[in-house]
Amino acid sequence: MTASMMLITSCNLGNKPDADAENTDSLSANTDTPTASDDPAMVADGVNVAPEDQWTEEAVTRQLKKIYAEVSKTYASSGEGMENNTDLDGMFCTKDFNELQRQIRVINAKKKADDRRFENEQIRWTYGMDVPVTPQNIKVELLTGNMAEATFELHSGEQWMYTKLTFDWEDNQWKIRSWSEVGDDNNDLFDEMSKYVEANS
Repeated sequence: MTASMMLITSCNLGNKPDADAENTDSLSANTDTPTASDDPAMVADGVNVAPEDQWTEEAVTRQLKKIYAEVSKTYASSGEGMENNTDLDGMFCTKDFNELQRQIRVINAKKKADDRRFENEQIRWTYGMDVPVTPQNIKVELLTGNMAEATFELHSGEQWMYTKLTFDWEDNQWKIRSWSEVGDDNNDLFDEMSKYVEANS
């Protein structure tokens, strides 16, 4: 499922979660949470793991807020009425994600317009909502020493949508590996892009 399709199925104009539900920017600190190096099973083979001060829910939350502050700055109109030209993918997405993007551009250049996919994926940054966009009700899950997931509501005025980002620890920061809809394990953007490249290679 492309990000534009995700917008259709995920964008909400109300129907917010129960107001009594936890409404914090991140999960409260869990004193029982192990560090990345405590359990060998938490560390993927052959990769660098996040240092202990970055392998925390709070560190992932800070990075998420930093990303969307830059997204809002990038998509805000400049004095000339043009959008700023920040390379969000280059700054905040993994090398693997960017390599898939490159391969898709090569594939799409050989296809008719109606047969191309993933050409308007920049919409995933704002889902077509006006900026500024802000992540709220962030919940972070640490998966391994170099992977984490964040589910959150992305707000723009009265509009909002519920989404999930998967992060990898790369180049000494948390970088986005993929987007997906919360509660749907079959629309991981990275996986869908990989399948498209494989089918057309």
